[in-house]
Amino acid sequence: MLLHRRNLSRTLSAATLFLTTSIVLITSNVDASDPTGRWKGEWTSQSTGHRGPMRANIRQSQDGTYQARFSGRFAVVIPFTYKVQLKPRYDEFGNVHLSASKPLGPLLGSYSMHAISSGSTLQGSFNAAKDVGSIQMNRVRPIR
Repeated sequence: MLLHRRNLSRTLSAATLFLTTSIVLITSNVDASDPTGRWKGEWTSQSTGHRGPMRANIRQSQDGTYQARFSGRFAVVIPFTYKVQLKPRYDEFGNVHLSASKPLGPLLGSYSMHAISSGSTLQGSFNAAKDVGSIQMNRVRPIR
């Protein structure tokens, strides 16, 4: 009888460990595909070679799109900020493809971007006026 209880105890412990691990993996995968939150990284222009720091704050809207506010610096001292609506598309790997476009006026043309949120990284490209470039960002962990 004692041997049966030990085996049952080991079986329950193994099942509990498996279940706990499965829940952690499932929930972390769901969270990983969510682009909401704060991001920090840099932008780089392939056209001019310029680069600079950039931050983003992304939140989900009720209509399923995302509202993003990007801010950064150009030429070390010139600040910029812009808001844009990001349209999501989800792929089979759990990544979120985000796209946006915005008219900038008759002199500057339009702005477009495409980025992929995958876990703790946000990588993408932009196209504005005669400038083509990329963004590389990492998720900012909130201080607890």
